[in-house]
Amino acid sequence: MIRTALLSAAAVSLLAVAACSDTTDDVVQAPAPGAAPAPVTEAQAETAQATAALAFGMTRQELEDADLVSANYTDLGDIDTLVLDPNGALTHVVVELEGPGDRKVALPIDQVRGIAHDDGKFMDVTTDLGAQQLAAMPEWTPTPAR
Repeated sequence: MIRTALLSAAAVSLLAVAACSDTTDDVVQAPAPGAAPAPVTEAQAETAQATAALAFGMTRQELEDADLVSANYTDLGDIDTLVLDPNGALTHVVVELEGPGDRKVALPIDQVRGIAHDDGKFMDVTTDLGAQQLAAMPEWTPTPAR
């Protein structure tokens, strides 16, 4: 009985913490040079993710699970963050590149598109850029929020 009450109290606490958080780091507003990315509200993030997913011909869940792949389906990295302009338009996707160091780069949205593979069973995002070109891009290193 006490164990059930403790588990219930813990669950309620977790839900309360989640409900209090009205910003997300999966979607951010583009930072000014040298500044931290501005957080967006959960509602803004949901709208941006849904809109981006539709633009790529994907569901929101497919976008959240998407890999960045080359034209021949070589895994280049994972979609990490969506970057919006001040008007809420998607400008970049931040990709965590494959390989050592968990390096992240911001790829302009006009460099990516949705792609289906394995007879449409999987949806990912693709680019015409190769692994070396991505590795040569500047690292996404926004200043942490203070």
